[in-house]
This record gives sequence, structure tokens and C-alpha cells, in this order.
Amino acid sequence: MSSSQTIHRGFSLVEVMIVLVIFGVLVAIAMPGFQGWVRSAKLRSFAESFQTAIQTARAEAINRNAYVELVLTNSDVGADASRNANAVTATTTGTAWLIRECSSCANISTAGLGPYPFIQGKVLAEGGSNNPPQLNASASLIRFDGLGRANAAFNLIVADTAAAATPASCSLAGTGPITDPARVCVVLDRGGGARMCLPDAPATNPSSCARS
Repeated sequence: MSSSQTIHRGFSLVEVMIVLVIFGVLVAIAMPGFQGWVRSAKLRSFAESFQTAIQTARAEAINRNAYVELVLTNSDVGADASRNANAVTATTTGTAWLIRECSSCANISTAGLGPYPFIQGKVLAEGGSNNPPQLNASASLIRFDGLGRANAAFNLIVADTAAAATPASCSLAGTGPITDPARVCVVLDRGGGARMCLPDAPATNPSSCARS
């Protein structure tokens, strides 16, 4: 009776090296696109935080039947010992936000003199990042009344660079294509409705800022 032997042969060093070279080339080709996609996801998350802040401020105004303000700032957003939120500087490029009640506001169009009872605040920053998202808004403060109406239409844009963060872009149709990292807008109408859109998307795109 005869038996056959099966010879097991492994990979040679040359074959392994060829596979590694091909893998390295594929990674090098895909990496820039992947990094852009990750950056877009971070910018969108950043914009979503501000959309949530807008919705929270509006809900607080309705629940309290009072004037409530959302302030963009780069100052510390905590309350003082009296639970007031007075010592903040509002700025259209603020990357932190503060929600406070305007107890002395006479109407939705007129600023109060304080005190401003602190409601909520958050500092938004990418820990350890040397390239944080850039933000620019059409106003540094939004005020809501007890019916949830805003004192003015408002928009902000989150972009990868300060030069690309132009809030006027949030009302225009883009020419496309949408590239990563993609700019993101948060748009608020006078009725208090907030939505997100892509300023570089053409008018035919459902994500276009030109679509109502």
C-alpha cells in the first residue's frame, strides 16, 4: 500500500515583502480621504452641539415663560457664587456657549441689565488638538421669548479654517462638490426652528443651505 505525502509550503520573504509594499501603497492612497472624513465628522459633531444649545435655550424660554439668552463666548461659562452668569464676553467666534435667563429684559428686542440667572453652559474644545474647529456666527447672542420666538434670524458656520468660516455662506447655494472636511452651518429662523445644512451643497442637494 502506498501513501502520498502532502508538502506544506510557507510564504517566502520576497512574497511577504511584496504584500507589505502593496498594503503600504493602498494605505497611503486612502489615508488623506479617511482623515478628511474623520475631520468632517468632528466638525459636524461640533455644529450639532450648538444646534442642541439653541434648542435647549428655546425650550427653557418656553418652560419658564421668560426671556432666555444663548451667548457665544470664549470666557468661562460657569456661574458665580450667586448663580448668576454676568462675567462673560459675547463674541461671534466664541467656541463655548452659555444659556442664561434675562430677568430684566423688557421685551425680546431689548437687552437687560442683569442679573442673569445661570441655566447651563459648556466649553467645546478638542482635547489636545492643535487644529480646533473654527466657528463664526452672524450674532454673538440669541434671545428667545416665552413663545419660543427668536429676536432675529441667526446662523453660524463651523469650518476647518477661520478663512472658510463665513456665516454669510449659510444663506447661499453652493456650487459643489462637497469635499472633506466639509463646512457645516446651523441656521435659526425667527420662529425658533433650527436646522443644519452644508453651505457647499448645490441647491438641488437636500443638504443645501438654500433649501427652506
